[in-house]
Amino acid sequence: MRALIAFLSDFGTRDPYVAQVKGVIASRCDAELLDLTHEIVPFDVVEGAFFLRDAISSLRGARQVIVVAVVDPGVGSSRRLLAAVDDNVTLLGPDNGLLTLALTDGAIVREITNDTIFLQTGVHTFHGRDRLAPVAAALAMGTRIEELGARVERGSIVKLPYDAPEYAERSAHGSVTAIDRYGNVSTDLDPSRLGDIDSVTLEVAGVTIEASANCYAEMTGSNEPFLIVGSRGTIEISIAGASAAERLRLKLLDRVKAAKRV
Repeated sequence: MRALIAFLSDFGTRDPYVAQVKGVIASRCDAELLDLTHEIVPFDVVEGAFFLRDAISSLRGARQVIVVAVVDPGVGSSRRLLAAVDDNVTLLGPDNGLLTLALTDGAIVREITNDTIFLQTGVHTFHGRDRLAPVAAALAMGTRIEELGARVERGSIVKLPYDAPEYAERSAHGSVTAIDRYGNVSTDLDPSRLGDIDSVTLEVAGVTIEASANCYAEMTGSNEPFLIVGSRGTIEISIAGASAAERLRLKLLDRVKAAKRV
C-alpha cells in the first residue's frame, strides 16, 4: 500500500507555495497526496495546532501516513524542525508548538538535521519546500526515521500557551479551541463530564448561556447563542444562521466556565 502524505499549511492557494511543496514530493516518490487545509490564518500556530489535533484521529490506521505541517513564522531562524513517529503517523514540522497537541505520550521525536536529504537551494525562507517536502518523500520511499537526526527529549519541545480543561464536581473551566467558518465556537469541555447539555450553563466573555439544542435547526429563528454538542464531541457555542464568534467577540484560547444547573 502506498504511503499517504498529508499537507497542512497557512499558505492559502493563490500563491505557488502549495504547488511547489507538492511538486517536490511528487517528483521524489509515488505517495498519495492529501491536502488537510491551507487556510490556517497566516502565522497562527495555535489555530494550526488545534486543527492538526482534530484531524489526526482520522489518519490513524494501518497505512503509513506522513503529515507535513507548515505554520512557521520563525522559518530560517534557530528554531528546530521535528519528526515525530506516533504509531502509523509521522508528523513533520517546526518546533514552535504546532505539533504538540497531536502527539500522544508514546510519540518518539527526532530533530531533522540530515541535510543530505534537503534541497540545496541556498534559500532560508521556504523550509516547507526545501526541507520538509524532501524528508517526507524520503520517508515514503523507505528512509528510516533514525536517519533524520538525534532523538529529542519531549520536555524540550516548544509548547503552546494552553491549559487542559479542569473539572470539579459541578463545574469546569476550559478554553475556546476552534472557530469554524460559520462562526461556531468549539470548546475543549467534554459534556459527558457535566451531564446532559440541557443541564449546563456556560459563561464566556461576560455572557451566560443557558439555552441548548440537539441540532442547529432546533434554534432556527432564535438569534440567541446556545450550547450544542459539536462534531468534535465537545461543548460548542452557536447561533443559528449567524456567527457566535463575531457576536460574542471570541477568539482562540479565550477561557470558558461551565456549571451544572441545580
